[in-house]
Amino acid sequence: MEENQKRNGDELTAEGEGKTLAEAETEAFANLEDIAGPCEWDQVEFTVISEGAKGFLGMGSAVARVEARFKDIGNLREDFVASAGKDAADTTPGSGDSYAPPSPEAEARLSELLEKVAASLGLGTSVNVSDTGEELKADLVGDDLGLFIGRHGSTLDAVQYLANIIVYRGLEDRKRVIIDAEDYRDRREEVLRSLADRAASEVMKGKLEYEMKPMSAAERRIIHIHLQDREGLETSSEGREPFRRVIIFRAGD
Repeated sequence: MEENQKRNGDELTAEGEGKTLAEAETEAFANLEDIAGPCEWDQVEFTVISEGAKGFLGMGSAVARVEARFKDIGNLREDFVASAGKDAADTTPGSGDSYAPPSPEAEARLSELLEKVAASLGLGTSVNVSDTGEELKADLVGDDLGLFIGRHGSTLDAVQYLANIIVYRGLEDRKRVIIDAEDYRDRREEVLRSLADRAASEVMKGKLEYEMKPMSAAERRIIHIHLQDREGLETSSEGREPFRRVIIFRAGD
């Protein structure tokens, strides 16, 4: 765990830096996701450590620093903050073991949102929404959904982030919203695991460390979890968003 990520008793926090407070908040949020899994912006509160300073003629400038933490840590399960042996779907706020009744209004909102996004992109799609009791899932089916998915799922992730904010606003029994298109998420996870295996093999053959390409917090988490029990290897996340990446290295080096 890096220095800007820590757990104090039952409180999980992460720090971020940037030229502005907005940049610092973005990095702090990403760092918190690295250790806690994908979460939502409105579940996190920020404390300004330093507002930074521009300095005079470029000299004496200071970066802004912000600490991020969950607003109500009491609602998080213990295994949410313990990453070992958990997958991303099971380590997200709201994905508890209790069953919550389906919400027709939430399902309708999700369908309407996705239909509007698809229409704005000029795509003809059908939306299938299902409620598992723990999650609200939506699968998009249609031709040429690559535009909706985006590079490495960037558009899909952005729409999913918005859906998690919008769909349950003002409703009870809030659930995590998962959006997929043509099984992209499963296929992408398989690719990431394969990349992680090849990188790990390079390190075990003698390479001191292997630096993977920049990834989202959710994708970095897949790499960390896949390699966490690999003997002789360790992983860490380094860099600032959107260039934050996973480093794989030999344990003890």
